[in-house]
Amino acid sequence: MRDFSLSDVRLFTKAVELGGLSHAADVLKVPKASASRQLQRLEATLGHVLLHRGSTRFALTEEGSAFLSTAQTVLAALDQTLSNLSFEGDAVTGRLRIAMANGVDRDLLALHLPGFMALYPNLEISIESCRDTVDLFRDEADVAIRCGREGCEEMVARRLRTEPMVLCAAPAYLAQHPEIHDLPDLARHFFLTTETQARDKAIMLCSTHGIHRIRGHGVLRSNDPEFLVKLAVVGKGIALIPQLLVARQLDEQALVAVLPELGLSPREINLLYVPGRRNAPKIKVFVDYMRDVFRQM
Repeated sequence: MRDFSLSDVRLFTKAVELGGLSHAADVLKVPKASASRQLQRLEATLGHVLLHRGSTRFALTEEGSAFLSTAQTVLAALDQTLSNLSFEGDAVTGRLRIAMANGVDRDLLALHLPGFMALYPNLEISIESCRDTVDLFRDEADVAIRCGREGCEEMVARRLRTEPMVLCAAPAYLAQHPEIHDLPDLARHFFLTTETQARDKAIMLCSTHGIHRIRGHGVLRSNDPEFLVKLAVVGKGIALIPQLLVARQLDEQALVAVLPELGLSPREINLLYVPGRRNAPKIKVFVDYMRDVFRQM
């Protein structure tokens, strides 16, 4: 019977997933030279070359493809078993990795995470900011919190809440640019918005009247909503942004709402996780806790 190193097998599956040994080495935090030796050791143990690798080619061999399916199944089962073993009575242990998209209000977690941590003091929490389109398979996170559902078809999405959207601009900007009375008037203006709200040089407005594609004089896109708010306040354009993030500026009239009668559709804030991992104790308790918290709001 051949003796396998699980770390070698895990490196192989990660290299295939990420399309290269160096990427896998970075994610698994092993030296690149060691990663190469690990793959060679696994191939020597199996007696087959698993990967074609060169300067322009990185692909599975026929034997590698056959081994990959079994390796992924075994590792998934092992990870699930180890995760279940950490669930001793009411004690949930281990490390919960949360990926939080840049476009999400930080108060979402800041207000509710302390209560969760008090319930599960033995669970280590790690939170990382990431781009709007969170890929749990590549970002090495357990769960993700992001806006909308686009691009997450392969993941389970649980809605936490909705956030009203608003078009707003500084009074100085509105005074210096053409007046706005209806949707067509927006075409003469510059917009500030997130990546998910823009297409090419246009913004996408979802309202009670349907979806409107507005091509203005230009669009500045950013995955940092606080940066967009600052640009709007100093008069750089009309911002399409969650109302929650500009509530103070609207109250102080540093910004004013534009066409509030449009009735813009709210955006969804979702909690995502990979199918099949829902029963891992650390993921299960976090998903259940967050859904319970927001169900009561």
